Amino acid sequence: MRKTPMNNNIKKGLAGRLHTCGKLAAATCIVMIIVAAVLWAVYPFPRERVAEAQAGGSALILDRRGGLIAWRVDGSETWRLPVSVEDVSPWLVKATLAAEDKRFHSHHGVDPLALARAAWLNVSHARRLSGASTITMQAIRLLWPKRRTYPAKAVEAFRSLQVESFSTKDDILQLYFNIAPYGGNVVGAGAAARRYFGKSCAELSLGEAALLAGIPQRPARFNPRKHLDNAVKRREFVFERMLALGVASEEQVRAAQRERITIRRSPCITDAPRFADFVLNECKVEGGVVRTTLDPLVQAAARSVVMKSGKGLRAMGIDGTAAVVLDVRKSQLLAMVGTADPSDPQIGCVNGATARRQPGSLLKPFIYAAAFDSGDLTPQTVVYDVPSSWHGYSPENMDRRFLGPMPAARALAQSRNIPAVRLLGRLGSARLARDIRSLGVDVAAAEDRCGLSLALGTAEVRLIDVANAYAALARLGEYRPLRVLAGDGGGPERRVYSPGAAFLTLRCLSNGVPGAAWKTGTSWKNRDAWAIVVTPKFVVAAWCGRLSGRGHPALVGARTALPLAVEIAGRLPGAGELTWRRPDTVAARKVCAASGAPATDACRQTTEADYLPGISSDAPCRIHRRVRHGEVGRVAAVWPPEVASFLQSRAKPVQGKDNSPQRSIEIASPADGAEYVLPSSDLVADGVLGFSARTTAAIDHVYWFLDGEFAGRTRRSGSIRWPMETGEHELVASDGAGLVRRVRFVVLAGR
Repeated sequence: MRKTPMNNNIKKGLAGRLHTCGKLAAATCIVMIIVAAVLWAVYPFPRERVAEAQAGGSALILDRRGGLIAWRVDGSETWRLPVSVEDVSPWLVKATLAAEDKRFHSHHGVDPLALARAAWLNVSHARRLSGASTITMQAIRLLWPKRRTYPAKAVEAFRSLQVESFSTKDDILQLYFNIAPYGGNVVGAGAAARRYFGKSCAELSLGEAALLAGIPQRPARFNPRKHLDNAVKRREFVFERMLALGVASEEQVRAAQRERITIRRSPCITDAPRFADFVLNECKVEGGVVRTTLDPLVQAAARSVVMKSGKGLRAMGIDGTAAVVLDVRKSQLLAMVGTADPSDPQIGCVNGATARRQPGSLLKPFIYAAAFDSGDLTPQTVVYDVPSSWHGYSPENMDRRFLGPMPAARALAQSRNIPAVRLLGRLGSARLARDIRSLGVDVAAAEDRCGLSLALGTAEVRLIDVANAYAALARLGEYRPLRVLAGDGGGPERRVYSPGAAFLTLRCLSNGVPGAAWKTGTSWKNRDAWAIVVTPKFVVAAWCGRLSGRGHPALVGARTALPLAVEIAGRLPGAGELTWRRPDTVAARKVCAASGAPATDACRQTTEADYLPGISSDAPCRIHRRVRHGEVGRVAAVWPPEVASFLQSRAKPVQGKDNSPQRSIEIASPADGAEYVLPSSDLVADGVLGFSARTTAAIDHVYWFLDGEFAGRTRRSGSIRWPMETGEHELVASDGAGLVRRVRFVVLAGR
């Protein structure tokens, strides 16, 4: 074709226009880049928003085996359970990307191909058919919800580019899985897996993952709890996309389609609701998955016993029952039953395990442990159960009787009040308060408020705290903070009592049963009944009472709470397999049978008794002393004035009781008026005379008095061996309630 001036002009004109357009396009690009840079600088991405969106969440409380105990919604009344991307099932990742963003790993927050496709579909059909949102853009929209308009879409794209610039793909996936809606008030894949299938997000099968992956596209329509058919149809679409992309095989999909879909209708109804409350409140749990130390088998056993016992107690008008079980070695809480009936609208919300009540005699063992450590006391040391008064405070025993001198071990085993108060008077109430606070029992300023009555449990305590204090005794004096959360190392350990003192205390409470000890408590006016059973492996504590605080005659620790604690302990695996190893710091020595102090040659009877070398006092017996009356020598028992007065009062007959047909006592040996001859005239001869009596079954004990001095106490069928002394003697036998018999006899020196 021949070139003409006209053609040349056209070409020059086109070239000029193209050049102008090029300049305009370049300028436009430059302007857009500048604008984007300015916007990027002026509107930086608030990174803290990503962290805030994934913080907190619902509290999911699990037992030590991973079973669900309880689940609480978060502050916004939604079910949320943040998870890391590593905890998301690979099937859920594949299904979600197949359904929502197949080029997720190749774009930078905005997918140009998806945008072009969406634009063509929307323009060609004259309506909105596709949004072309990537996973990143969906996450941005969830962080800042807005109406779905083109300007809003532009903002989402801009923010998506920003977040992709500083985040990894795994970070963005994690964000999406934590904030995506999955129907109703279920937010995030972690909560959806738990709410719909009762399992963790990591345990989802292909079928379950595909169903969840389809929900966020339209959460209300595909909510499986309300519209399961719609959710299943959407799942079929997800399967098709997975097959098309090759992320699942036909065989895997067919197997998944055959899976039975079971949607949980409600969160787990726990049998430990009060424990769940305890974890949330005491452990300051705000959200997330919390694995605890609760053992489901131990909890079930304790709950069964408490429910059975509580049913009978409620029929008697006693509505409060609680029990806890602790692991001694690890100081872990294995079971907590706060009420017999959690569903009851009146008592169901009360947790008796954490209620503050008066413990009665439960604190007495800690008085004795401290006294053993102070060196003033051993289990055989005689303490005095006699009427006593301190500045107007005159406590009584629960049976309103006084038993006189008795070994400390028996006084603790029988929970006598007066010896405990007398011991505390020597130790000081501040010492006991300090010790039990060191054992984790909060008594505030109880030593000032309660004084010596602290020995009788007038300070209010919690069952769970006292149980952990007994666990310290079971560890032979070493306190460890109670552990409730799995993996929690607990706080610092500390030694409160020496191993020897703790061992001797447990021996006193064992009543001769190896590998087990127990203590009961009954508060003032029968308002609370307590019992604690201790083994080297477990501590079981039980409480019964009225929630109103009013007393009841049946609220006696040994009668009401102890059977409950013993039954729970009997159901624990291996509870009685171990015994406490005798510490090397415990030894035996020869002591006076009457005083428990190291024996002298003036002591009539001796025995072997445990003590703590280097700690227990070595002061010899001060009860028995040698005295002389002219040429005749004898040994006298000299008691403290209040004890002597008590013993003398018990030796006086009471009018009318001597002839009671139900109670009778006769001295079988020695005979009245008898004469006995010794082979020598030494002060303490080799001859031994036995004191014995014949009684009716109504009499439990016989109290013996020789020449006006207390000589000992025996069972009604027991006897005392007395090294004979020359001279005239009067022997009195008493039942301790005023019924007495006397005989006189003479011991002559042999030729």
